[in-house]
Amino acid sequence: MRRKDREITDINAVFAIIERCKTIHLAMVDDGKPYAVTMNFGYRREGDALILYLHSACEGRKTDILRKNPTVFFQMDCNGEPIAGTAGNPCSYGWRYESVTGSGTAVFLEDDDEKTDALNRLLGHVAETAETFSFPPAALAKTCVFRIRSVDMIGKQCK
Repeated sequence: MRRKDREITDINAVFAIIERCKTIHLAMVDDGKPYAVTMNFGYRREGDALILYLHSACEGRKTDILRKNPTVFFQMDCNGEPIAGTAGNPCSYGWRYESVTGSGTAVFLEDDDEKTDALNRLLGHVAETAETFSFPPAALAKTCVFRIRSVDMIGKQCK
């Protein structure tokens, strides 16, 4: 990272940013070309590892790409706002933010219990609820759920 003064090295601070972010930008490679989508996510912490949970339809470009090449890169950011500059020094304008980036491998979940747990983590994170939900087997059958394990997250912030 070029701007070491903005790097967040405390893993607890990185997870605090993850908790505040509600969307993730998921980047994949499709036959040598980049492809990225924005998604909601759920997660859990496993030591210093981040386990992300995402869902989608079971067909479409994203799932096709992930089945061919499950290697992904992700980025999430939150708490953004402008930093005022001056007309005399336009380079003094900036953007205040917190972000986390990392990589991993997407693994599709097939077990209904695993899917239910993942979807509950997703709803719990996005909706900020401790409520747990049950999902009809027909809904689980047509919902694609995958997880990404990352151990190389990097936090960054501009205050």
